[in-house]
Amino acid sequence: MFVKTAGPGRAGRAGERYTKVKHEKAVQKIAIVGLPNTGKSHVFNALTGKYTIVANYPHTTVEIKDIKCAVGDKQYIVYDTPGLHSLYIHSEEETVVRDMLFTERPDIFIQCIDANQVKQSLTLTADLLELGIPMVIALNAIDETVQKGIAVNSEKLSEMLGVPVVELPNLEDRDPKKLVDAVQRAKVAVEPVAYGETLEAHIAAITGKLPYSVHFKRKVSILLLENDTTVIPLLKKELDEAALSDFLKEVETVRRKITGSIGRSINDKRNKWGDRICEHIIKKRRPEGNRFLLTFAQLCRHPVYGIPILLFFIAVTYLLVVHFAGFIEGLLNAFVVNPIVNAVNTRVAYPFLNEFLVGNYGILTLGLFNAFCTVLPILSVFFLLFGTLEDIGYIPNLCVLTNRLFRKIGITGKSIMPLVLGFGCKTMATLTTRGLQSRKEKFIAIYLIAFAIPCSAQLGLNMAILGKVGVKAFIIAFAALAFVEIGAGLILNKILKEDSQSDFIQELPPIRIPNFGAIVTKTYYRLVWFLKEAAPIFIIAALALFLADKSGALEILKRIMSPIVIGWLGLPIDTVEALILTMARHEAAAGLLLKMVSAGALNYVQSIVAVVITTMFVPCFANIVAMCKEIGLKKGLAMMAVINISSFFLAGLLNWLLVAFL
Repeated sequence: MFVKTAGPGRAGRAGERYTKVKHEKAVQKIAIVGLPNTGKSHVFNALTGKYTIVANYPHTTVEIKDIKCAVGDKQYIVYDTPGLHSLYIHSEEETVVRDMLFTERPDIFIQCIDANQVKQSLTLTADLLELGIPMVIALNAIDETVQKGIAVNSEKLSEMLGVPVVELPNLEDRDPKKLVDAVQRAKVAVEPVAYGETLEAHIAAITGKLPYSVHFKRKVSILLLENDTTVIPLLKKELDEAALSDFLKEVETVRRKITGSIGRSINDKRNKWGDRICEHIIKKRRPEGNRFLLTFAQLCRHPVYGIPILLFFIAVTYLLVVHFAGFIEGLLNAFVVNPIVNAVNTRVAYPFLNEFLVGNYGILTLGLFNAFCTVLPILSVFFLLFGTLEDIGYIPNLCVLTNRLFRKIGITGKSIMPLVLGFGCKTMATLTTRGLQSRKEKFIAIYLIAFAIPCSAQLGLNMAILGKVGVKAFIIAFAALAFVEIGAGLILNKILKEDSQSDFIQELPPIRIPNFGAIVTKTYYRLVWFLKEAAPIFIIAALALFLADKSGALEILKRIMSPIVIGWLGLPIDTVEALILTMARHEAAAGLLLKMVSAGALNYVQSIVAVVITTMFVPCFANIVAMCKEIGLKKGLAMMAVINISSFFLAGLLNWLLVAFL
């Protein structure tokens, strides 16, 4: 039995390979594969009983996740994989998935097919058939095809492919029993696509020259005929350099014997095969749904009407975060924080211990209460709203709406989605840039994600901070962040060497009516993950500041930073503490700023400048790791240094402009 040595959810880059490690006991493997946004993570959650984030847009899963669990009466390792269009590789991300499939050699495939994209998915199906591994088809979103007047005959599809097909009419109401039963009935599919006598003879010729130890010989031979060089590293494990060189020469000799385009011939055969299946399983009838959702989707990405829709969502989020979350925060302060602080002040007479617990840098006040009673209510409301936008399918339409703007700063094609995803999680957004083929676009996208885009947690807290001083402050702060972000993109686009740009191709999922239960579940898990990751850091950061204060180190640092913080940024010297916290968690820094503005320690201008500097200053540690992983250690650290220097300069400039004109 072999598994990858990378940690949970870490697939590594395309250049990295999986290391084979023996398990104590053989466990079979299930790989869940499919096109982007076809319900793979939903199936993973249903099959394993665990939870991974799901959303109605592509690239929600950016790394391979795996878990060992019971499926029926057997133990399996179940893999959730990023989107894969075919085994002929088009991106670095797809290379990682295919290499895992070829190295791990799953015992069962579950291919997720969106019923709205049957024809597109059959290309991947044709590839999987050639691997000779038992398969199950999970046919998702059947309810949507019915509304569009399209009927997909799953029984006929099962008959034609020779594998079980399980219908999942509504992804949120999936039935684990149906999936488990289908897994237990998984079969090797019928004969793979035939490419004609001549081409089959050439495939056989290459297959016969491959070493016995190479798995999936037919598929490897076809990929070599198609000149997919990304499969060569897999052969290096089985052949020495001289033998590999001789073998590749023989492959090239076979390729020269074939007249015309090999790739086109193969694709033509697959297309005809897919068309034949679709003719038998897809029937059109009168639509059962209305056109409201389709019209709404068109308006969301319209260059004129899309702007007020975006502003509406921002306004609703702002009002609920500032007022509703603020109300919850007030209740928690009144009924939890204040009574406990008063009790500690009354019963703990020893000054050092009292200050350690509930002082300015107290473990309870700055640490635990800050995380649970200040930050958590705001994130709860924000994550509910953000999850709703994810699940209705608004995010991809927002990418289309912002395409014209991003093109001006050198961002086009696939790079738009990572930038928009940065408002969710900057680390995940950075990892999605691995699918970008243009090095220039990739560099610009990673820089802009790390620079002036707040992640979802910080975005919600920034709204709460600025809401304390008025909506005008919110508009000024985010206008300033947008201005410096666009300016940075324009500068990078000018100074970086010209590189090939990808076309703008955005997969647009259907607008869906959100499932409130699913959104609450997703919000719950996001909050649980936040508390697991951030709450200990809040406490550790409070302890670090407490010790730094008692040792005098904090006072020394404040003196050193005083000319910059007070003189240039115009902020109170205590803001140094927030800048220190940004190096741990931006939410911790934002939580401290929220307490400061609530206590009147920050005035109108200072609130704006503080939000801007903490948003730009020092990307979180996880994002720094992702940056270095995608562009290399030296470039990643250099980028971080430039971002930090720029953040101080630009925030100070903003301070002087606001003081002069407000």
